[in-house]
Amino acid sequence: MKRTMKIFTAVFLASCMFLSLCGCGAKEDAETSAGGGCGAKEDAETSAGGASVEWQLGAVQGMVDLHTEEQRQYLADDYTAIGEYAKGTKELSRPKFLTLSWSAAAGEGTNISRYELSYATKEDFSDAIVYSTAQTSYDITNLYVASQYYWRVTAVCDDGKKSVSPTEIFFTDESAPRNLYVDGVTNVRDLGGWKTADGGRVKQGMIYRCGRLNKSETKDPVIEITEEGINTMLYELGVRSEIDLRMKEAHDFESGGIVSSPLGESVNYYNVELEWNNGNYLTDNLDSVKEFFSLAADESNYPFIFHCNIGTDRTGMFAFFINGLLGVSEEDLYRDYLFSNFGKIDNFRTLANIENNYLKTVKETEGATIAEKIQNCLESHGVSHADIEAVKKIMK
Repeated sequence: MKRTMKIFTAVFLASCMFLSLCGCGAKEDAETSAGGGCGAKEDAETSAGGASVEWQLGAVQGMVDLHTEEQRQYLADDYTAIGEYAKGTKELSRPKFLTLSWSAAAGEGTNISRYELSYATKEDFSDAIVYSTAQTSYDITNLYVASQYYWRVTAVCDDGKKSVSPTEIFFTDESAPRNLYVDGVTNVRDLGGWKTADGGRVKQGMIYRCGRLNKSETKDPVIEITEEGINTMLYELGVRSEIDLRMKEAHDFESGGIVSSPLGESVNYYNVELEWNNGNYLTDNLDSVKEFFSLAADESNYPFIFHCNIGTDRTGMFAFFINGLLGVSEEDLYRDYLFSNFGKIDNFRTLANIENNYLKTVKETEGATIAEKIQNCLESHGVSHADIEAVKKIMK
């Protein structure tokens, strides 16, 4: 689905932590009701002389499912059944969109020129994401799992006056992963959202895994992430750093000739090279594994993205390590790895791809739980205990 977007720079957003993105909000299947809702009448005046508007916000029915039908069916099935739903040959990794809709009747002599849709996880809207549209509905995505959201709409009239609607709420389903839509990039998802052994969840919005942002195996950079995707990474996900696991010169200049992030100068770029050809991703790349955890232990790098070529194998190893350290179940660690088959990764992945790789190394390490095995394995291979503990503290 195409979503026409641009950066929205209205003065009222200057205090927000995110820049706003504009768009027309095309229709997409979502579990919303175009009719119902509390629809309280309100002459909402944001300041003296504000516009008088009668509002009705469409009710969001039930728990919002963030996954497509194929993804939802897989998450309800045995994790080994991935081949029944995806084989890595098509772009199926994106989440489901939610359509928010409303109606607004302006008073006599008043014309509404556009709307500003705001949604947030905080009731004071201090973490709001804001979109501008001329329509009375808008598709949103990339929502946190297991979360309560607040939303409202501001009508902007031709004369500059504004009216803010009442606030409504909706709740998102608890099922991880939090897979994401970033235009021009496949296989994008949050490491956060998974349940942990202590009854909590891995913190969302901190570490993102994905496929490449630029073409691999070329000396001259070819950027594949679109302008819309860059805006999503920067202003919606808040990315500060990029860790690129591809080889710089080996494998025909695998990292694609880049020396800085395609996301722009505001993003730190780290090329932490991991060899992948017929070896053990952990034991063949010990210096790089230590470097990765050193970067992940530095809170100033957050939120960060990390990726290899297709965001599956080398990327999957670090996702396995971090979420395993945080107490995500072994079954969910495997499910997260296999979920990459919903991305356009070109080759089908099963657990056989990693069983004789780093997974074997972890399994052969002492420990009562998978978390203990991973920690003992990493530390026995030279990863700093302090770095591991720092990552755990940041992500809990």
